[in-house]
Amino acid sequence: MKQIVKIIAILLISFRINAQVSSEKKSFTYGEFKAGYAVSQFGKNLEDQYDAGNFGTSGGGLFTLAVYHKFESINYFNFGGKFSALGASPAKGDNNNELLFNFWGAAISAKYYPLNKNANKGLNFYTDFYFITQFTQKYRNVDSKIFNHQFATGNGLIFGGAYDFSFRKYNFSASVEYGLASRTGEVTGVGNRTFNSSYIGTQLGFKF
Repeated sequence: MKQIVKIIAILLISFRINAQVSSEKKSFTYGEFKAGYAVSQFGKNLEDQYDAGNFGTSGGGLFTLAVYHKFESINYFNFGGKFSALGASPAKGDNNNELLFNFWGAAISAKYYPLNKNANKGLNFYTDFYFITQFTQKYRNVDSKIFNHQFATGNGLIFGGAYDFSFRKYNFSASVEYGLASRTGEVTGVGNRTFNSSYIGTQLGFKF
């Protein structure tokens, strides 16, 4: 009788250990596509001309495509790569002037799920480091046929919060994020200058 009890106890302990191992150590890869809206704010070497032209809000569609991996040995975290882009609609200023500020970037990304060790649903926070990002700024006046373009490349950081959820067997993610960037570009007759900007945006997307 004692031997049977010992065997049952050993089997129960083994099952419990295996269950813990299988639930805690999971590895998977997934993609994520999001779309939303973002508003840009201008800093060093961008704000003066923006303010002088009395332009309205500069914003547009914010799109993101990412791939993440959950490593078996690292709980609560996902790591991956991300590409994002903002396509702005024209901001109206004085004398029929228009401003368009677009950008794109490629980043490495990390997600942290504080309440879920399997890192696959619920509340999460993420940070993206954009090792390359470029903006295109265009001031134009169609009536006067005046066009002024500025390009610059550099680095950026994004801090965001999201909530991942399921609906009818599909996985979704809603997020809010704040991004800032410093880029360098050549100005005709001046030389290289550094341009600072930031944005705040919100997105909704799906995981696949």
